[in-house]
Amino acid sequence: MNTSAEATARETGRQARRVADSRWFELTARAGFVGSGVVHLLIGYLAILLGIGNAAAGSGSQGSQSGETDQSGALAQIAAVPGGIVLLWVVAVGTAALCLRLVIEAVVGGRTDSARAWLARAKNAAKAVVYGAIAYSAGSFALGAGKSSSGSTRSAAAKALATPGGVFLLLLVAAVAVAIGIGLVVIGIRRSYRKQLVTPPRSVEPTLTVLAVAGYVAKGIAVTIVGVLVAVAAFRSDPDQATGLDGAFDALRSMPGGSVVLVVVGIGFLAFGAYSFLRAKYAKI
Repeated sequence: MNTSAEATARETGRQARRVADSRWFELTARAGFVGSGVVHLLIGYLAILLGIGNAAAGSGSQGSQSGETDQSGALAQIAAVPGGIVLLWVVAVGTAALCLRLVIEAVVGGRTDSARAWLARAKNAAKAVVYGAIAYSAGSFALGAGKSSSGSTRSAAAKALATPGGVFLLLLVAAVAVAIGIGLVVIGIRRSYRKQLVTPPRSVEPTLTVLAVAGYVAKGIAVTIVGVLVAVAAFRSDPDQATGLDGAFDALRSMPGGSVVLVVVGIGFLAFGAYSFLRAKYAKI
């Protein structure tokens, strides 16, 4: 019975791998990088507007600070433009394909039981969650049912705090977010993202390097701040403190000189968006 189950599992894995390696699946997954790039470009644009608007407000001018500066704000911006619903579906389908491929890699990828192989599986699983969240959000906005991600984060934090051990659960989430944020910064600084790419042409490599390093570092800083905010919510038992990128950008904005830092981080998100377009072409899929 065990032998039969193992054989079935292996065959299922082979079939899943065959689907993931198909040409149409590869093209759809590459479209997911493009969709992710569009989202990051809009987040960067909104963050820069927030930073500039805050600086203008501080000097007595009217700032433009309406709307959210996170993933839901970016998707809402896409939904509002002509043809935006079509683009949202492209984002949803593409990132869903990426999510599925990463799930397959996490389940059947890696041919050894070494610590490095399991770490690679864990990374793929974490990436699958990220792309799955983008796919779900994009699909929701395409269907007209999109919600504020910051509001959803607060709601989830409130439910966690209302359960036994909820504080420790939030602290665990915060620790994971901080670890991911620091990891993104390290990836950018050490340029380890190159493992995920085929060797690009020499004419492209300098541009790709600048965009990737700036993008990973900026995104890592933002995700680390999100983790810190979740930790603060846990320590204070206040779910309103737990917010997503929107809250992280607001936290940056409220710091001395935060408007400048926010603009720099926004430029970093623009860089990550542009890098995602190049990644769509040169990613190992």
